Amino acid sequence: MTRASIAVIVVSATAAITGAQAQTQTVSPERTIWDHNGSVMYLVTTDSSREFHYQKPRPGMLDAGARPGSLLFRGEIKDGQYLGTAYIFNAHCGSIPFEVKGPILNDQRIVLTGQAPRVGRDCQTYGSYTSNLEFRRLTPTEAVQSEEPLAAAQPPVVGVSKIEAPPRNADDLPSAAAAQPSVKKETPAAPKNSSGVANPNVASTSTARASITNEMLGAMDLDKIKWGAAFAVMIVWLLIVLFGKTLIRRTG
Repeated sequence: MTRASIAVIVVSATAAITGAQAQTQTVSPERTIWDHNGSVMYLVTTDSSREFHYQKPRPGMLDAGARPGSLLFRGEIKDGQYLGTAYIFNAHCGSIPFEVKGPILNDQRIVLTGQAPRVGRDCQTYGSYTSNLEFRRLTPTEAVQSEEPLAAAQPPVVGVSKIEAPPRNADDLPSAAAAQPSVKKETPAAPKNSSGVANPNVASTSTARASITNEMLGAMDLDKIKWGAAFAVMIVWLLIVLFGKTLIRRTG
């Protein structure tokens, strides 16, 4: 084999490898981060193919059955617009497809429109409505923030109980007994000093005051008794004097 043949083979192999690498780079998907009604989405772009997937579904979509990675739209770019299939999520019936399309507005905003089916409890369609799926591309800063994990729920404080009102209808009015706050009779506690121990001097003072009050009441009662006795003696003395004079007159 001549040197010219070897050179041709080497050039051909190099061209084939370069072409394969170029094809691989072209086929490899590209991802961008978007917002859709409060949910974080990522758009997978492969040539003319387009797919929107949920990255962080909002709470309402989580309740409806959407999960990270769930497919929302799959289609392609054709004649300057998006064409494909979108999905609505139903917690009971799963994901339900419908056709959508929309023009390419710019690299920052996409709006897809279609007739979404109305689904009953038996998962049967009974009509449709116009659905607009709007996507807004996030800035690099917003995209980084969207990848941060959600903050963990704060643990409950030990020793603190949550008071919950009993469930009732919206048009129910509270009864008079329930509306009046309960009154709790409490015995006043003895004052405490700075160390948290009840002060004995304060208690003794209170006891002394109570004793003095009782003594004053007793003295007042005794005075009343004395005045009453004196008044009774005066009345008896007056009666004796009057009757004595009457007897003296009769005997005279």
